[in-house]
Amino acid sequence: MKPDPTRRLTTPTLMRHWDTGVLIDIPIAGDPTLRLRINPQAGELTLRAPAAETAQLPQQELTNVTASLITEAGTTYLDISTTDRRIVVDGYGMLMSIADRIQLAGTDPLEAFSETLAVYRSILTERSRMSRTTEIGLFGELLVLQALISTGAAAATAWRGGLGEEHDFGLPDVDVEIKTTTGEHRNHWIHGLSQLVNTGATPLWLVSLQITRAGDGAGDTLPGLIDLILAVTDETTRGPIEKNLHEVGWREETRDLFDESWRLRSAPLALPVDDSLPRITPDVLERAYLDTSGLLDVTYEINVDGKTAPEPPPPTLNTILTAMNGAQNE
Repeated sequence: MKPDPTRRLTTPTLMRHWDTGVLIDIPIAGDPTLRLRINPQAGELTLRAPAAETAQLPQQELTNVTASLITEAGTTYLDISTTDRRIVVDGYGMLMSIADRIQLAGTDPLEAFSETLAVYRSILTERSRMSRTTEIGLFGELLVLQALISTGAAAATAWRGGLGEEHDFGLPDVDVEIKTTTGEHRNHWIHGLSQLVNTGATPLWLVSLQITRAGDGAGDTLPGLIDLILAVTDETTRGPIEKNLHEVGWREETRDLFDESWRLRSAPLALPVDDSLPRITPDVLERAYLDTSGLLDVTYEINVDGKTAPEPPPPTLNTILTAMNGAQNE
């Protein structure tokens, strides 16, 4: 059934009714009979539709839209109201969308209400971007991945950052945990008791990165760095990298929300993960005779300012860090 244009009030007509300040009920032609109540004194527009006696209201989640079930003369009605004077015209459009679903599509009033709100939510949903903390962490990991690819030190699939693995990179001779900060000090958050624990016999190193806003100088945005990396990968490598990016929260459609450029503030610092590094692990707590059985989640912050490694990093990691140092000095 095609909508009858006379069913709807024009905006001037709607506002003339509103500006009188007088409550008025207006029937909406169609089946079933619906009514629009304009109540300027209360600041409300209300659509009234017949409802089943057993109808149950959905959870009320919106600030300026309410729904209630009213019984008059033995008949149950669903009243849907907009309650903000600032949305008279837009609120009327939404109420008439509900009316169209009821009268033209034969939809149950409660279902019509829920469907219309779902459409409006879909239209108005904000694009969400990853948090700044996640952006900074991802940027640091991608700097390391870029150097790994440029040197050919290992396969790009060594990057595991978004895949829920124990550590960010699994290189042939070393596992690597990347920690990135924008601060003047090398303060880093550690998530969980196992993040700074070796996996098997493979040595574990922590790489501390400090980045800063590049401004008008040399640097890359997060989308720009992603583009640079994907531009030099083949189809075999691109798939795992894109999967990793998706798992960590990167969405291509939000690239315009990341417009800040970043660059390394200082040379990367690589440290072996051993007892010389401040850390909390199950072994440390066990040696302190502490019961960890009830610990569900542990997050703590460490500082590694002034620390140095007693020996060079394993060869693969050393190659990557050398490339990063060279890029910073260019």
